[in-house]
Amino acid sequence: MASMTKHTLIDCFTLRARIGWQGLRSDEFKTEGAYLVTGWDFVNGRINWDDCYHVSVDRFEQDKGIQLRENDLLVTKDGTVGKTAFVVDCPTQATLNSHIFLVRSKDGSVEPEYLYYLLNSAVFSDFMRNILTGTTIKGLTQGNFYKFEFEAPDVPTQKKIVSVLESIDDVIDKTRDLIEKYTSLMKGVVQDILTNDINDENTVKIGSFADALGGKRIPKGSELTIAKTAHPYIRVRDMTKPKVIELTDDYMYVEESDFHKISRYIVNAGDLIISIVGTVGAVALVGETLDKANLTENCSKIVNIKGYSPEFLYYFLKSEYGQKEIAGGTVGEVQAKLPLKNILEINVPILSMPEQEAIVEKLRILDEKIDKEVQYYNKMESIKAGLMHDLLSGSIDAL
Repeated sequence: MASMTKHTLIDCFTLRARIGWQGLRSDEFKTEGAYLVTGWDFVNGRINWDDCYHVSVDRFEQDKGIQLRENDLLVTKDGTVGKTAFVVDCPTQATLNSHIFLVRSKDGSVEPEYLYYLLNSAVFSDFMRNILTGTTIKGLTQGNFYKFEFEAPDVPTQKKIVSVLESIDDVIDKTRDLIEKYTSLMKGVVQDILTNDINDENTVKIGSFADALGGKRIPKGSELTIAKTAHPYIRVRDMTKPKVIELTDDYMYVEESDFHKISRYIVNAGDLIISIVGTVGAVALVGETLDKANLTENCSKIVNIKGYSPEFLYYFLKSEYGQKEIAGGTVGEVQAKLPLKNILEINVPILSMPEQEAIVEKLRILDEKIDKEVQYYNKMESIKAGLMHDLLSGSIDAL
């Protein structure tokens, strides 16, 4: 077990931020000049320099204390509080917008990279939760941040810990890049297909080959239960990510005594469902483990499909073109809603079953690649979280 020393942030780091009277107006944002970093530019713990605004050199030189250097640590102090970024590949001239702390080592006792990982751990989350509980303050003040207490081993051990965590981050970053690559390829394939095959003379409305049926809310006065019954209840939140939804521990259930009142509003394995209230346009296919599950009133199922593959319709409705069709049929200023009759008005390209199957096969391959990488990504994130806890607490030694 590593020997740990207790530190308080004020003893080993300084905090600087853009002070109020130096605040920038939107008309000062430029397309060239010194880089201006905002919290929006924090992407996966780094600065996305390509998307940064720019300001005049005069504004850059106004406060030397917030002129950025390589390996600076940045932390958002309000809005999305506690978001962090480590400065890498720093341009010659770069400064901060408001709402961000610049954190720099004072005495060298704690590596900035080590603090970066601490600020992304449960240690800092617990600290933030404690200082914000029972107050109306929604931001991280300088006074509170300086009180942050933490433990750290000696500097050589800190560097070893950082090296281990950075190696995992490198794997995670490469996996994320692969996911983005495959996702981009999928969008490109869909776009090519729709560009070639959709025009005013080459579409047909969903209502000409299928029906759209609604789900059902549970009876008034009743509640869903976490106790497992024979009747899982599909909600919008259950269908926002996977293509084929299956029963998981996150599902809620309908009580047996309530089921007979809404027993007509069920789905079958293979059905295509779409969210129609609030979060409009989420699409999924029903898996075998949800056969005969109840469907929320916030979703519709597209059934009795003739001449079209439900899987092709899934990919079509998820595409940019399909989402535009869905948006065109969405109504409501306070709460978005897609009426069943408007689902039937959605235009779909006229394609033969062999053409649909060929398209689906291409997209399925990419989908499987994405799913594989997402699973690996989640696994590495879980490993990283466990290692961060063990290494940063000193319960195990860095190799």
